[in-house]
Amino acid sequence: MSTVSQPTKPYPSLPALRAAHGELLKAIRETGNLNATLEPVAEFISRGVITGALLEHEDDRTTAQSLLDYWSAMIYRSGHEPPDTTLAEFDRDADPELDESLCPYVGLAPFQEADHDRFFGRRRLTGFLIERLKNQRMIALLGATGSGKSSVIRAGLIPALKAGGIEGSARWRYLPPITPGSDPIAQLARIVPAEADFASRLAADPGLFAAAIDQSDDQPAVLLVDQFDELFTLAPSETDQVLFVAALIGLANVPDARHTVLLTMRSDVESSIARFPELQSWFERARIQLLPLGAGELREAIEKPAELIGLKFESGLIDRLIEDLLGEPAALPLLQFTLLELWERRDKNLITWAAYNEVGGGRRALAGVAEQFYRSLAPDRQEMMRRLLLRLVRVERGQDVAIKRVRRDALLQNIEPRLLAEQILAQLVVERLVRVTLGDTTADDQIELAHEALARNWPRLVDWL
Repeated sequence: MSTVSQPTKPYPSLPALRAAHGELLKAIRETGNLNATLEPVAEFISRGVITGALLEHEDDRTTAQSLLDYWSAMIYRSGHEPPDTTLAEFDRDADPELDESLCPYVGLAPFQEADHDRFFGRRRLTGFLIERLKNQRMIALLGATGSGKSSVIRAGLIPALKAGGIEGSARWRYLPPITPGSDPIAQLARIVPAEADFASRLAADPGLFAAAIDQSDDQPAVLLVDQFDELFTLAPSETDQVLFVAALIGLANVPDARHTVLLTMRSDVESSIARFPELQSWFERARIQLLPLGAGELREAIEKPAELIGLKFESGLIDRLIEDLLGEPAALPLLQFTLLELWERRDKNLITWAAYNEVGGGRRALAGVAEQFYRSLAPDRQEMMRRLLLRLVRVERGQDVAIKRVRRDALLQNIEPRLLAEQILAQLVVERLVRVTLGDTTADDQIELAHEALARNWPRLVDWL
């Protein structure tokens, strides 16, 4: 049989070995001829054998050996002498250094469409959304701040639709996602080739937006309005709110097209919908509450991205991470933050208990980073950090806390010295303690605390409040 030179790289993990096995089976089904794929099979066996040095657990080794033995038997039955398929012994020193570019976790930033290959934990919800969209044209996904609403739509639902999750959806038009911001009509105007005075023309003809979408192509359009709650918290004009709502409903109502509107919204702003009766009617059918991740979903969100690159966890560590965050409404971003901190402290390809104990784990990881950063500052900078963070949190009834999204200009208004405030704000962004949603201008950037867990679990901020 054909041979290949000894490869220098093993498969990074057992799932990668399984995936390569699946690709070989697919290739043989397509050609119907093992002889045509002997060289890829030989390479698979060679790489599979040395992958044994990375496989510590007996169950994993048994599975890997069975895959290699399968192809050895196939080669023998085809009349060729099979190579040695004995799995290499486990060798801790063989563990590879994982390059920083392979990082499988995103931290507190929402998953984007480009991240869909490493977005796990919401498979069941994504399937549920697909089923709902087969019979309706609007979905409104509601959840707490930081609960991962945007991630579900951007990295889960939209890629599933583009992959043909609904008949014909692979050919649909996917319009650029928008957030209402302080000028929601300008956001609509960006999507369609708008002439001057789009706002006044839209006021005269609420169907103008849908008509413009319809005229540009005969395929159904999908529009994501992310952070729809901004329409009620940031848009200063009630007229703009009315026009924006009318444009969305008009798009979903086009009778001869199958246009779809996707909304994400904070649960605490939902009462604002009652001011728009027609929207409320749609909302009653479209509303879906985002529930916390279950134990199995948390495990998937930890393990599956790690398996893609061969990242391992010391025994029991994944169970502890799940215990830390089970039942947390905003578990996904908190988990991603913790995993990113652990990744940065990895030992070659291994996440250790020592790293976990240093980070603090689960709900405490973010607070630990905040305290460490605060202590690194000079007293005047500590005071400025306190002033900025207090502007990003409000205390509600029952002493509960909620984070606020504030325009950059409003956050820095009447705060002196302004230059110092801007420097500390920039450092808070770098430390991932606050996040920025870019606006039309720098002044319109939206600033918010990285996560409500900071206000609940960081003792220093709790004292300040």
